[in-house]
Order: sequence, then structure tokens, then C-alpha cells
Amino acid sequence: MIERIRKWMRLRCLSLQGRALVLNQLVLSTLWYRLNTLALAPGFLTHLRRLILELFWSGMHWAPVGVLHLPLKEGGQGLKCLYTQVRVFHLQALQRLFYSARSSAWSILAHTFLRRFQGLRYDRQLFYLSPRGFPRDLSGLPVFYQDLLRTWKLFLTTRSVAATVGADLLTEPLLHNPRLCVQVAESRSVRQRLVLAEVTRVGDLLDYDRRDWLDPLTLARRMGLSSLRTPRRVLQEVLC
Repeated sequence: MIERIRKWMRLRCLSLQGRALVLNQLVLSTLWYRLNTLALAPGFLTHLRRLILELFWSGMHWAPVGVLHLPLKEGGQGLKCLYTQVRVFHLQALQRLFYSARSSAWSILAHTFLRRFQGLRYDRQLFYLSPRGFPRDLSGLPVFYQDLLRTWKLFLTTRSVAATVGADLLTEPLLHNPRLCVQVAESRSVRQRLVLAEVTRVGDLLDYDRRDWLDPLTLARRMGLSSLRTPRRVLQEVLC
């Protein structure tokens, strides 16, 4: 890829529009598949962008970088933005994760990776979390899924309707969920105990044998607590 750009850089007779056409159609088009399927080495896009700017300006930058990516009618050159295109691919992957059938091979693998993250046992529920509660350390995930979450964090999102019935209600997150404010779980120690007890979703508070909610004593035992105060508060805040 780098050698291909350097080859075209020798053709000084190309106009700016010609250079944009060459890059979009002959150079960058071969990169999109790799960007959509592979995690790039750190600094690769920065280095590639620097070469693209050298091709356009021959060392003299006559306008801000962002101008190159504007349409022609707005004074730009219509050059594809590498960083924007990567974000677009991430959003397309997220769309497949949210709306495609869970039986697909990619979806099964993606949900498996997400459920293992930090013991939360969330898959798409990770994207329901409030920005304040969104995990900062994503090292427990493969690089591709780290990039998906970082892209998601760039946007301000809202849920129009919270889950109220059925399986969606059972998988509703207990932690950092703005639609289900469990104040007692804001405590870090309580949150850690809930994670270790595998009580991170509404459905985890159900006693399926009794077909009822867990009683405070059972929840206290699962959380490793001798006092019933915290388990009772968890149940009250979820059920009220």
C-alpha cells in the first residue's frame, strides 16, 4: 500500500482532483476490506495519512487537512477520510450485532466475547450502560471489539423505551443502567460483590424453582454478606 502511494507521488502532472480520484479509486479502495476485518497496527493510519498529504501538497500544505475531505461543491476535493471510514465500518458491525439474527456465526462469537468481559455477562447490554459507568479498561476484549466500544462511546445515545416484559426484561442490566437506577449498586464494593455472585441482570434476582424473586437471605449468601441490609435494598430498588 505504501509503495503504491509513493509510485503515484512521482506523477507531478496530476491535478488535485486527479490525485483524489487516484487515491479513492485505485489506492484506498484496496484498503477498505482490510480496515473492515483487521485490527491495524498503532500509527498505521497516521503514517498513511501523512503520505496522502505529501501526495496532495508536495510538502506545502495550502489548506487545513479537513478541507480535502469536503465535497467539491463545498471547496474540498472529495478525498475519503481514513478515520471516518474506519468508524463507519465499526458502526456497520454494531448494526449487525444489534439487529442480525443471533444464530449467525459472527454474532455467536461476538456475544461470547462480550459476555466474558469483566464478569458482567452482558453482550449487547454493554451498550446500554451510562457513559459514567462505561468501562475504561477494555483490555479484556479482543482489539476489534475494543474499537467497536470506543466508536460507540463517541456518540450520545438514548433508549426510547426500556425493556418491560419477556426475555429482554430478564437481561436488563442492574449496573450503570440509567433506565434502572439501582443506587446501592453505585458503591464499588457492592458492585464487585454482585459481579462475583453473578447477579448483574434482572433475571439473576429470580428464584426459578419458587417462581418468585430471591429472598434477601439467599441474595446475602450469594453476595457473601452477613447483613441483609444491602440485599434488601437491591431488591427494593429493582422491584419498586
